[in-house]
Amino acid sequence: MLLAAPDVPALDLPLARAALEDLAAGCDVVLGAAHDARPYILAVPRPDPELLAVVERSLDGGILGAFAERGVTLGMLRHERRLASAGDVRALAIDPLAPADLAALLRRRSHEPPRR
Repeated sequence: MLLAAPDVPALDLPLARAALEDLAAGCDVVLGAAHDARPYILAVPRPDPELLAVVERSLDGGILGAFAERGVTLGMLRHERRLASAGDVRALAIDPLAPADLAALLRRRSHEPPRR
C-alpha cells in the first residue's frame, strides 16, 4: 500500500519504485519526509491497523521512538519540498537539488503577473 501527498511536485515514478523496492527488501514501513517534517509518501506492505496506528502516532514528531518500540524496520526516502505557500515555490525554484525543468518552470511562473 502506497500513500502519496498531492502537494509534492517532485514525486515521480522512480521515487515510488524506490519505496516499493524498500518494502520488497524487508522494510516494514517506508517514509519520505518533506521539509516541514510531515510525510509526503508512506508505504506499508499491507493494511495493518496496528502498524498504521504506530505510523499515525509517529507523525507528531516521535517517529524513530514509535517505530523502535515496536521493532519496526523503517526505510527513509529522499527529502522533498512540499508546495504549500509562495515561499515554498520560491525556495524550490532556487533549490540546487530540484529537477532542473521544474525549477525553471517555477522561476518563469514567478515572474508572470497574477491571473485575474
